[in-house]
Amino acid sequence: MNTKRMLFIINPCAGQRRVARKLADILQRFCAGGMVPTVLTTEYAGHARKLVQQYAGQHDIVVCAGGDGTLNEILQGTVGHPNAAIGCVPCGSGNDFIKNIGAKKEDFFDFNKLVNGKVRIYDAINVNGHICSNLCNIGIDSIICDRITHFKTLPGISGQMAYNLSTFTTIGAGAFGHMGFPMTITFDDGESISGRYMLSVFGNGKVYGGGWRPVPNAEMDDGFIDFCSIKEVGIIKAGELIGSYKAGKHVGNPKFDGYLTMRRCTSAHVESDVSLTVCVDGEIFKSKSVDIKIIPASLPFLVPAAD
Repeated sequence: MNTKRMLFIINPCAGQRRVARKLADILQRFCAGGMVPTVLTTEYAGHARKLVQQYAGQHDIVVCAGGDGTLNEILQGTVGHPNAAIGCVPCGSGNDFIKNIGAKKEDFFDFNKLVNGKVRIYDAINVNGHICSNLCNIGIDSIICDRITHFKTLPGISGQMAYNLSTFTTIGAGAFGHMGFPMTITFDDGESISGRYMLSVFGNGKVYGGGWRPVPNAEMDDGFIDFCSIKEVGIIKAGELIGSYKAGKHVGNPKFDGYLTMRRCTSAHVESDVSLTVCVDGEIFKSKSVDIKIIPASLPFLVPAAD
């Protein structure tokens, strides 16, 4: 049996009880499948990325036990280490990456399937040097994501409560001001659009935020970015549109005529005269200028074996 070196990184804050109960079994199954594991635990936000950057070159596969945030750090850290495939034991609440590749969460806890799985190659997106496996979004949703981090620092505020407070304050502020952001977006074929946009999404995957589907036709291995934008509307109109948008039923929907732009590209440039809040797989940065480009066939990911 050919042995492989595995770096196993655990985020103790994501599904920690389930991981703790199954850790011995997880490692035993990986060992039986020819893996030689090194186990490390994250201690703070961003730690997984540093661990991977330090150790990925010495391992054949990097597996994380955590949620989308931990997985995103793993993906960021493995850039420049094409020798290391990525695996995941999904323990978060959203697990959007798993949904986007069409896999079942429970299959990642069937360690016989996981050990005997196949490595599939997916695309990624480069956003001003940040590596994005799923979606980059700019607009009301990125503001909400940014404010969630603030609310989580307040005593007694849970993740769901932080989300609710962030959504309420962001939408509430929009009701008395602007719900959109001025942008000019230029695509790889030279076409450009300009205006105030409430939501703008550049998608590699189709699902984010635990179930929102802004680009329902996106595929993670087709070499393209799927783009969706909705122009600024008033709060009453936004309320009429948001349910269909979340469910991915906005494409071709006459309710969105005059507001919606959908298209595909391999790169785009976003320019604004205000600082934009940019969300890349949950990671926030701010800039007036954003360059977005597909990185085809760049993410080797271990998918559990089929039944």
